[in-house]
Amino acid sequence: MDSPNLKFSTLLSILFLLFLSSPPSTKAESQLVDTICQETLNYTMCLEALGSDPQAKTTTDLKVLAKITLRLSISNAKDSLRFINKMINNINEITDDQPIVALAALKQCAYWYEAVIGSFKSALVELKEDIMTANYDIKVAADDADYCQNELVSKKVDVPSLSERNYQVKLYSSIGFVITNKLP
Repeated sequence: MDSPNLKFSTLLSILFLLFLSSPPSTKAESQLVDTICQETLNYTMCLEALGSDPQAKTTTDLKVLAKITLRLSISNAKDSLRFINKMINNINEITDDQPIVALAALKQCAYWYEAVIGSFKSALVELKEDIMTANYDIKVAADDADYCQNELVSKKVDVPSLSERNYQVKLYSSIGFVITNKLP
């Protein structure tokens, strides 16, 4: 005959085993992202950027986080290049004031964004072979975004949304740089 005490102790044992086998909390798992973001260009924007990938929120592996960051970086840079090319194709709709100057600046930015994409892609490959080279390639991507921004400023072409995209490249570069500096 089943006694109430036996049922209760069995239930308690099952609950205890379930508790022990459950994965750690999200807060503990996101500690890696939090630690990395504290050392980047912008803590809040870093959390937002990495938070856009569900796996980034849960990984405890630096190399996995580096790959996620670089994939996000490449995607972001490709989107920015499409944005720049769209502006180039619609230059007359964008500006009446010196469209030739604006077109030249945007074409230079398209060139630099090709380089940004190349640097991030190269870094992704180098993660498997040479961490220091990956680290360097990640840093170079930020320089390329700076070249685009400097081109806009020197030609007096004001495109705030492109300036924001340049900042995002620098942010992703900062995130990747911090991560690869911590890899063995």
